[in-house]
Amino acid sequence: MLDRIWNTFMHRVPAVLMVVSGLAVLMPKDALAQDVDKQAQLTIGWGSTIDTFNPAMTPIRDAAPILANIFDTLVWLTPDFKMTPHLATSWNISEDGRTYTFNLRKGVTFHDGTPFNAAAVVANFDYITNKDTQARNLAWLGPCTSAKALDEYTVQVSCSEAYSPLLAQLSTPNFGMQSPTAIKEYGKELGQHPVGTGPFAFSSYKPNQSIVLKRNEKYDWNPPALKRTGPPEIASVTFQIVPNSQARVSQFLAGQSQMIQKTPGIYWNSWKDDSKYTEISVPVTGLGIFAVLNTKRFPTDDLAVRKAIQYAVDKKAVMQLAEAGAYPVSNTPIQEGMTGYDPSLANSYPFDPQKAAALLTEAGWKKTGQFWEKDGKTLTLKLTVISSRPSYQMIAQAMQGFLRQAGMDVQIEQLALSAWFAGSINGDFSLTPLQFACIDPNGLNRFFFPGENFAWSKFADPQLIDLLVEGQKEIDENKRADIYGKAQRIIMDNAVVMPIHQNNDLVVVSNKLKGVIFSGGGFEYLGAASLTK
Repeated sequence: MLDRIWNTFMHRVPAVLMVVSGLAVLMPKDALAQDVDKQAQLTIGWGSTIDTFNPAMTPIRDAAPILANIFDTLVWLTPDFKMTPHLATSWNISEDGRTYTFNLRKGVTFHDGTPFNAAAVVANFDYITNKDTQARNLAWLGPCTSAKALDEYTVQVSCSEAYSPLLAQLSTPNFGMQSPTAIKEYGKELGQHPVGTGPFAFSSYKPNQSIVLKRNEKYDWNPPALKRTGPPEIASVTFQIVPNSQARVSQFLAGQSQMIQKTPGIYWNSWKDDSKYTEISVPVTGLGIFAVLNTKRFPTDDLAVRKAIQYAVDKKAVMQLAEAGAYPVSNTPIQEGMTGYDPSLANSYPFDPQKAAALLTEAGWKKTGQFWEKDGKTLTLKLTVISSRPSYQMIAQAMQGFLRQAGMDVQIEQLALSAWFAGSINGDFSLTPLQFACIDPNGLNRFFFPGENFAWSKFADPQLIDLLVEGQKEIDENKRADIYGKAQRIIMDNAVVMPIHQNNDLVVVSNKLKGVIFSGGGFEYLGAASLTK
């Protein structure tokens, strides 16, 4: 299994094949000769701030990889989406899909010395489902909100109805196991005192500046899929918070960090053949980077307009203009590798301005001047973007150019995050770009279930809702894939979302840093990493 992980994420590193306990592992050639620095202090240029260290409370995607190194999960999802053991050594699912029984690893302790056992798992479920907690990630548990200890190392999770995404959700850092002692002691302040069982323990935090983790010297329960035992080789990890991409690059070039995330496309391209660095394009699963189209606001309430928008934009050119072509284009709602990904949908809306014009003409639009008109109204689109997200602004500007060439007036409005979110909920936009990361295709529910916070398209289709409900109940993976394929077909046929590009995190590391692993979903795991002297 790990040979596939390394082939996927370290394909650019010259390598030799090494056999460890019968497992084929690709190792860099010079890793065998160079000395590993067991007192190494790794610094990472991190692109985002963090709101809380409480896994159950943060909705911020970039907080999750940090939490993945503090908190272990019951199960470990490999990059090729195979579910493997972690704190749970095995599990059974009842025939009706409503009961999950986990056998737990023995000998595991939290950073504060509290033993990990079935009672600890129950304490975590009780904490997350407690109404007073108001856990931001409770919805991902679906109907599976009850846990009980059958014995010291066996725990049973019960669901009111079948819920196929449960294992995948439990593999994410948002459901990392927290110390029951810490939960009781810190209460509402738990997010400032993170205590897990992971390879690194929390050391310090300077808001908007840095997060420091220290090696868990007792750690000896790495995910078995990694075929590694013992604590990390790295003594400490500092996540240096540097939202400005140019500053992040400058620090990396100056040797002040050994790893950066969210590398600007122009640098990503220029470093491809530089032997000093290794590039790792980390696929962040979910819906990618895409635009939501408002079906209840003129003129995107017209299906012909929504389809014309899709045909009028050359996505490859947009990526070239906005991100130097560093990101692969996305053409499907669900990203490649996830359950339900359907490559046949990729040809739904090829770049075809003539097709866009034909659709508008057929729908009664007329173009006598620069822009299309209908019933005395100009085809004017309000494209809203988050003012603090430069990448979205560049995408919007590139899209604006193509849409205006196609005769659609486009007004870009930059908004602060809170104003953008409120405006999106209220429907004060024609289209807006965003990202949504999730581990399972039931993430679509957030956009198409009535009343959900992201149901901004206002698209209500009973058949789509029925399919999404059926999809999260179906246990058979092949049947699930078929269900989500049908659901995506409805979404694309009605042009309510416009896929733009894959949500990859462009990570670059120094050639002295080896063994950076990413679990399924794109969460950095540093427990197997090392720095050479």
